[in-house]
Amino acid sequence: MINLERITTEYVEVEDRIRLTGESEDNQTIVLWLTQRLLTQIISHLLGLIEKQSPTPDEKGAPTSSLLQGFAQQAAEAELAPEQPVRAVSSSISWLIPEVDITLSPEGTLVLLFKRDIGAVARQDDEGMATLTVVSKQLRQWLGILHAQWRRADWPLAIWPTWMDESPAPGSSNPLH
Repeated sequence: MINLERITTEYVEVEDRIRLTGESEDNQTIVLWLTQRLLTQIISHLLGLIEKQSPTPDEKGAPTSSLLQGFAQQAAEAELAPEQPVRAVSSSISWLIPEVDITLSPEGTLVLLFKRDIGAVARQDDEGMATLTVVSKQLRQWLGILHAQWRRADWPLAIWPTWMDESPAPGSSNPLH
């Protein structure tokens, strides 16, 4: 299994997919291709987790909940420091990902387990899998990056809550990490 330490998230128009280029703890690079269909499921699940983790005001304050989510999203995105992108090299592994398992620990750490489609061949041990572990703030930052790339792809925005639209869009359409 490959444990990703850093990722760069980028929409690739010619593929009409999101490309995650990841760097593992042993400096190996891997490219994970995610389809809009899979990302829709992942994003819906992740947004649900964020909303469950956040304190919710009483029903009368429902608009306040959206406002609080928007502020939390803006704060997380404001703390995102620019980094050098992870670049694929000719020896990089490249996988189309058909399945992602999402696990939330009691401490709030989220683990995404990306599973490569290996067809009829039985997956042996941890072959064909990569993990990404994030905490709440990093999750919000990554969702902000995905949202910006989603907009760049001109995909339907119906899955995104209004509080994501209230956070400032990044100034460029370059890949974000």
